[in-house]
Amino acid sequence: MEQLNGIQSSFLAIEQSVMPLVVSSVGIYRASDKTDFPVIRQAFLNGIARFPVFRRRLLSVPAGLDHPYWIEDPDFDVDCHLQQIALPKPGNWHQFYLQIARLQATPMHRDRPLWQAFVIDGLDSLSGIPKGSFAIIMRVHRAIADNGTLNEMMMRMHSLDATLPVAGGSSVCTREIRPGNGQLLTSALRNHASRWWSGGSIVRRSYARYSRQREAALDMPELPPLPATRFNCSPSTFRVVCHLPISLHDCEQMREQVPGSTLADVVLTLIGGGLRNYLLRKGELPAQSLIASLPQRLSGELHKPSKKGAAGNVRIALHSDCERPLERLRRLQQENMAARARDPAADLALLNDSSELLLPALLKLGGSGYVRLGVRAPLAHNTYINGVYGSDHSLYFAGAEMLQSFALAPLLPGSALTHSISRWGGSLTLGINACREALPDPDGYLKSLQEAWQSMRDTLLPGDSTASIEDDLVESA
Repeated sequence: MEQLNGIQSSFLAIEQSVMPLVVSSVGIYRASDKTDFPVIRQAFLNGIARFPVFRRRLLSVPAGLDHPYWIEDPDFDVDCHLQQIALPKPGNWHQFYLQIARLQATPMHRDRPLWQAFVIDGLDSLSGIPKGSFAIIMRVHRAIADNGTLNEMMMRMHSLDATLPVAGGSSVCTREIRPGNGQLLTSALRNHASRWWSGGSIVRRSYARYSRQREAALDMPELPPLPATRFNCSPSTFRVVCHLPISLHDCEQMREQVPGSTLADVVLTLIGGGLRNYLLRKGELPAQSLIASLPQRLSGELHKPSKKGAAGNVRIALHSDCERPLERLRRLQQENMAARARDPAADLALLNDSSELLLPALLKLGGSGYVRLGVRAPLAHNTYINGVYGSDHSLYFAGAEMLQSFALAPLLPGSALTHSISRWGGSLTLGINACREALPDPDGYLKSLQEAWQSMRDTLLPGDSTASIEDDLVESA
């Protein structure tokens, strides 16, 4: 039995039925002759044996007087979490995105381990994908993992060859004695006494670290006022999903045009241009630049997988007010360089230490109030962007070769659009998750991104005018 920390508990507390805090990993595979659902099921059983968190469910403390616990589920059954579904005809990209969007909008049952996996067949009409392929959608609650941690788990469940899984990982459940309510309440009193005894000094140290970090960041470019856009609404119960692969080779060449720039700078230049084109077409482009929140070490994550612990977020301007891609890339390079000089865990340390001292009941009350405020609450950003590093080698799951992979981040209060950058093989892929009311035409947004990408190619790669958006992924939900 393991107790959740304050950050993990806060994700459970602020979650609403219309806003599931779930991260997702999407993989598309070329099936082999021996790959069928029983083989895939066995591969999941073998993978689950390596990650006990997939077999643990929540155990709440009465009245929310302490952070909940993870406890082994005595009734764990992989068939309650792994399902096989098929796309309706014609089984094209529109239907595929629509199916993922439905899953993204679905909350998870908290009386079971907080993950789900869906094997999707019927992808024969997906352009650019071989017939007979299938997809695996892995959904995990944010209290268990973020996109980076989920990506690492999924990579470790794959292999470097087409070897089929061997039976032997099914008997993995370990029985635990469930403590009674009296024991939980006694532990809660003991835990809170310990936290409050040392809490003051811990928060003071974290705040001092945060203050030093803020003082050291005075040379960071000042952010413009955050404009309210269509993406700053309270998410509805409906989602739209799409993704866009771009050439990693082209991104590497583009960043050479601005010394010191990174792959993240190039992709942020693309997102800034795409948002500019989309809002300009809608007649809603604000005079100020849109603001994005992103992990402080996003730039490093796209160059090599990080082995460090969690880091805080930074806010930077996407310079959507800048029409020229080269100038936008230069500005983003300067801002990101200043952001990387900050203490990566200062913000997170203050937030984590503070949340440790709060009762889950208070966290839930505060989270519910913040969600009810909606657009009247202070805005933090216009979009959230994160990134994950996959594999530079071919990967196989249940004997099937992975063809494409992308991630999806959850929506947050006051922000109805997220971007997830995935590096896998020779591609960088943007996974886009949004509220349907904020982004009713995701195909229009994909077109705006494609136009921004082509403009970047014309400006930063003048010697090559060929199209480089990979395949025709214009259709969406």
